[in-house]
Amino acid sequence: MATRRTRTPIASAALLAAVLTACGGGADEAAGRGETPAPPSRSAASPEAVCVRLITYWARDQLGPGGGSESDYQQKGLSDGQNTILLDVVEQAEEERRANGAAAARRLVDSEVRKRCAERYDEGGSGAPSAGWPR
Repeated sequence: MATRRTRTPIASAALLAAVLTACGGGADEAAGRGETPAPPSRSAASPEAVCVRLITYWARDQLGPGGGSESDYQQKGLSDGQNTILLDVVEQAEEERRANGAAAARRLVDSEVRKRCAERYDEGGSGAPSAGWPR
C-alpha cells in the first residue's frame, strides 16, 4: 500500500510568508523603513507627456526617408485627435523642410507638438490619451 504525503498547514504558511517577504512591500512600507520609494513607472506619465512622446515619434517617422510607416493611427497607438495633430504637424514640417531644411523641420515638430498637446489636454480635451505604442 502506498503512503500518501500531505503538506502540513505550517509548511504552507511558512512558504507563503517567505514569498511575501521576498516580494517586499510597497511605497508605504519603504517610507516606513526610511527608504526612498521607487519612482513612478513610465505608464504614470501625464496625458500631455504621452501625447508629445507618441506624436513626436510618429512625426519623425513620417518625415524620415521613405515617408515612414504605412500603419493607420490606431496601429500607431494614437487617438483620432492625436492623429489630427500628427497630420497637421507633418504637413507644416514638410513645408518647413522645403523652405529651410531638415533641422528646421525637426525644430518645428518639437515645438508644435508640445504646443498642440498642451492645448489639447489643458482645455480638458478628450480625457486620457491612448497609452499605445511606442512606450
